[in-house]
Amino acid sequence: MKRVGLALAALVVAPPLTGQAATPADEALFIGKCAICHGTVGPGTIMLGRRLGKERAMLATRTDLDPAYIEGVVRGGLNSMPRFTRVELPDAQLAQIQRYLTRNNPTKGRKK
Repeated sequence: MKRVGLALAALVVAPPLTGQAATPADEALFIGKCAICHGTVGPGTIMLGRRLGKERAMLATRTDLDPAYIEGVVRGGLNSMPRFTRVELPDAQLAQIQRYLTRNNPTKGRKK
């Protein structure tokens, strides 16, 4: 019975990706978990700038990020970015980061 209660609590705590604006907590989580590499002068930002151009280097200011793409990169890794397990970054926290990074994308979550 305890497991069921914990599973239900996890469902209630996990923020939905669509229909909600990013919160200060979402931004703080991105800063705490991602900005070491994806901040202004982080190695992730520098590498993205080299690969994609300066205008697309800063994840926090991009308008073209998609939740599914973010999840794929975070869970699978990409180039020099390591993958993050669900232990290192639980799904609920990943959802918050996705919500923060897609807050400027007017087409997020739409099927193409």
